[in-house]
Amino acid sequence: MRKNSGWLPSAGPPPRRRRVATVLRRSLLVAVCFALGVARRALDEALGHAERREIMGRPLADLQMTEARIAGMATALDAAALLVYRAAWAKDRGAARITREAAMAKLFATEEAQRVIDGALQLHGAEGVRRGSKIESLYREIRALRIYEGASEVQRTIIARGLMKGME
Repeated sequence: MRKNSGWLPSAGPPPRRRRVATVLRRSLLVAVCFALGVARRALDEALGHAERREIMGRPLADLQMTEARIAGMATALDAAALLVYRAAWAKDRGAARITREAAMAKLFATEEAQRVIDGALQLHGAEGVRRGSKIESLYREIRALRIYEGASEVQRTIIARGLMKGME
């Protein structure tokens, strides 16, 4: 048994930290939705660039490797969105806890958003890392989101502990 160090209440109403945790889970979903928006913008930028940029007399978009990259980016983005929708749906249906679902959504959405933005950066080449470019800005934003509301490693711990405890 752990000794109460004074910051946990001994008796009385539910600890304030439960209410704080509920608010954090809600704000975590908002942050995840922002990550999806950032990734969608990166995909849109990549599509536009691939259609405009010409390589060997053909649009970059006509190259099979570009098509494969864009298809992977779109698929990852849709899969991440589904995890976010599942967590939000569970919350809307009145689930008492969505800790695991929110952690899965946060982990997958921010990690995949990073990959989508990295793919857009690859398609843009040196133009993508130029200070002030949209892709450079998106890259910085998603990097911060991967840390905000709990880094990926924290989300993995939450998911694993929830699974081991049988948390739904």
